[in-house]
Amino acid sequence: MPNNFSQQERQNLLTALGHGRASAIGAGRLAQILGYPTGGNQVRLRTLIKECIEIDGDLIGAATGRPAGFFLISTLQELERYLDSLENRTRSDNDRRTALINSWNNQDNQQTTRQILDIS
Repeated sequence: MPNNFSQQERQNLLTALGHGRASAIGAGRLAQILGYPTGGNQVRLRTLIKECIEIDGDLIGAATGRPAGFFLISTLQELERYLDSLENRTRSDNDRRTALINSWNNQDNQQTTRQILDIS
C-alpha cells in the first residue's frame, strides 16, 4: 500500500480520535477537524484511516451505532466487536458478489471466469 499521508497528518488523526467506543467521532466532524472535505463519504479521511491501520498498526475502530464514528480501540471487547462487524460486512459483500456471478452465468451470457469465494 502506498504511503499517501505525512507523519503529521497521521499524528493529527490520532490526536483527534477519542479513546474507546464511547468517544467515537463522526466522519464529517473528524474530516472537518483535519481540514479535509466534509461532503460525500470523506474518501480522503477514510484512506488516511486505512493507511494508519495497515501501515502504522494503529488500532482504529469504527461504529455505526450511537455514537457513530471512529475511535481508538482500547479494550479487547471493542476490538472483537469491530472485528465481528468487519466479518459481517465481508460476508454480506461476498453474498452479493456470489449472487451477481450466479445471475450472470445463469443468463445467456459468456460465462465469467471469476470464481465463487468461500469465506469460512
